[in-house]
Amino acid sequence: MIKLPIRWWSMRIKTLILLGLSLCSLWAAPQEVQDVEVLAQTVTKNGTLVHAVGNVVLYSPKYLITADEAYYDYESGDVELFGNITTLEGVDYASRSGHTKLNLNTDKGVSTPLFFFEEKSNLWIKCENAILNPDTYITQKSIVSSCNTQDPDWKIAFTTGEFNKESKWLHIYNPVFYANDIPVFYLPYFSFSTDTTRRTGLLPPQIGIGGSEGFYYLQPIYFAPAENWDLEVRPQIRTERGEGIHSTYRFVDSPYSSGQITAGYFKEQSDYAKEEELSNDAHYGVRVSYDRSALLSTKYSGIEDGLWVDINYLNDIDYYNTIDADSSTSDKLVTSRVNYYVKKDEDYLGIYAKNYIDTSKESNDDTLQELPTLQYHHFSNPFLLDNLFYSVDYKAKNYTRQEGVTAFQNEVRTPVSLYFSVLEDYLHVNVSENVYMTQVSYGNDSDEGSSGEYFNNYHTFSLYTDLSKGYDTFFHTMYMGVEHTVPSYDKQSGAWSYTYANNELIPLEFEEKNTALKFRQFFYDMDGEKKFSHTIKQAYYYDREDEYGDLENDMKYYLTDRFYVGNTVNYSNTFHQLSRNQVSLTYKDSIYTGAMRYTYVDKSYEHNNEGKDYSYVTFSAETRYFENIDLFATVNYDIEEDIFKSWSMGIKKFKKCWDYSLVYKDVTNPKQTSSGVDSTNKKGVMLMFTLYPMGSMNYKLFEQESEQRL
Repeated sequence: MIKLPIRWWSMRIKTLILLGLSLCSLWAAPQEVQDVEVLAQTVTKNGTLVHAVGNVVLYSPKYLITADEAYYDYESGDVELFGNITTLEGVDYASRSGHTKLNLNTDKGVSTPLFFFEEKSNLWIKCENAILNPDTYITQKSIVSSCNTQDPDWKIAFTTGEFNKESKWLHIYNPVFYANDIPVFYLPYFSFSTDTTRRTGLLPPQIGIGGSEGFYYLQPIYFAPAENWDLEVRPQIRTERGEGIHSTYRFVDSPYSSGQITAGYFKEQSDYAKEEELSNDAHYGVRVSYDRSALLSTKYSGIEDGLWVDINYLNDIDYYNTIDADSSTSDKLVTSRVNYYVKKDEDYLGIYAKNYIDTSKESNDDTLQELPTLQYHHFSNPFLLDNLFYSVDYKAKNYTRQEGVTAFQNEVRTPVSLYFSVLEDYLHVNVSENVYMTQVSYGNDSDEGSSGEYFNNYHTFSLYTDLSKGYDTFFHTMYMGVEHTVPSYDKQSGAWSYTYANNELIPLEFEEKNTALKFRQFFYDMDGEKKFSHTIKQAYYYDREDEYGDLENDMKYYLTDRFYVGNTVNYSNTFHQLSRNQVSLTYKDSIYTGAMRYTYVDKSYEHNNEGKDYSYVTFSAETRYFENIDLFATVNYDIEEDIFKSWSMGIKKFKKCWDYSLVYKDVTNPKQTSSGVDSTNKKGVMLMFTLYPMGSMNYKLFEQESEQRL
């Protein structure tokens, strides 16, 4: 049995070079053979047969071979090697053998025994005998692994195998997988690629065992016929649930644009669909995304434009939960967007479209869509005076649906501002006159009037100071300002009483008389790194019953380059309670990583009560305190619904040639049933391991499933 460490090969190459320069006695093959040379301590020749003994070195354009003894027929190209044979084939492959026969003209031969090493993947194969071909090695009674050659952590023993040096694909028959020396499981056939370059072939599969869905196998098939596009097809099977196929087409059509199209279909088994009371026994969907940072600007100078497309369609929420083993979502609303803008000098034109699919509904005929919105904006510019500025913003919005009232809205905003400073630029003054106009035309059998108009004019007065000062160890900037808003003229006519989802279909934007105080400050260290930021705002409303609006306070502490703390608080002066509170903590260094965010919003303090309170906690932590071991945990908890949307904890062990994870997961996913959108809670223990370069597999050691009502 031959046992060699992986690093042995690089040392061997250096030895071969030095050996060729320091041999005591050298002999070269006859001059008529130009592509093969033999070097050795002792050489004899009998006709066309060369016999070399002692530190034999044979090299050709393809091979560099060392051995204890060699016979080489330079007429036929046959070479027979004995003892400590090392063969280097190009820069990728190396092998070690005790006895080898090889024809240098045909690259065919046999080797007994053989140790083969593929450098890029660190994969090695050890076998009793091998058949050598120009493009393949065929081995028998073999072992393959990428771990240390002595006592590998994992290995696969197989009866027959074939490694293709061109495609870098290994096919093995009757493999038995071992953890150390313990057999784990058997397969009649297995294959994988050792190539990590972008090329057509099979990608590492996803394999899962256990749980209510049975055995899970997903095999990605990758096609890369050109540099600017590729296609990935992912068929899958879940033995106790169903089968499906998903695919992703990715493309780059210019230096500044790219996109992808993903589509999929999953068919449930009838027994599973009936037992789970699913509303559909098939789930399908498609997503088209495209991002282009330059469109017309490639042909016309002086303009900037961009296009962003994200179109989603699915028949139910379970489509997301069947894409792969880890895919899931808790959002019942699916949004599609198309945005385009073009900008030149001071002018901006944008076209936007939004389409919504509410998966909790059987039909989306009454779901309000925004198709499209047109925006024109003229940026702030001087007008008549150098310190008199104006801007214009116009929007046309089309709210449409098949059932229910529709609307088309025109909006115009035209602020005009006069700016000047006093007290040697310590005090800045801004006086603004603002005009807001909107007109709405209703359609689709509206019965309370066909249109509505609204006009609003208000004045804004601002006084503020913006100061900065450097100290010995830090730099401080501070902003203090007061803004006073006074409504001037307000007129409303026509119909405005239509509602949608407990809100006004077209909500009016009333400006109330108020005075707002704002304070903002930043601290920087001497390297210019932000250390602390603080913003506080308080508004007073003259005509409200609750005169004092929420006190808004936002603070961010950059305690170190590793630790960040943020807190945003809104305090209701009317109810003497917090109406919004968000706390976030983030820490990261080479050993520890942690993040926590808590968000609370009380809807009762808002003027348009849209629903229940929102209270949510997310948490994640990870440590690599122990060498090659990763401990981690995640939590997503909805406090108001008293539901863990998901949480997990586990351990991951890293090795050079493999890693494994033991994870406990508790996940709640929505599913569409005949009675609406319910949810399924799955909890269990999963063992996942990755063998490099083969791929990953998972096994559900334990799983418990229960139904929940959303």
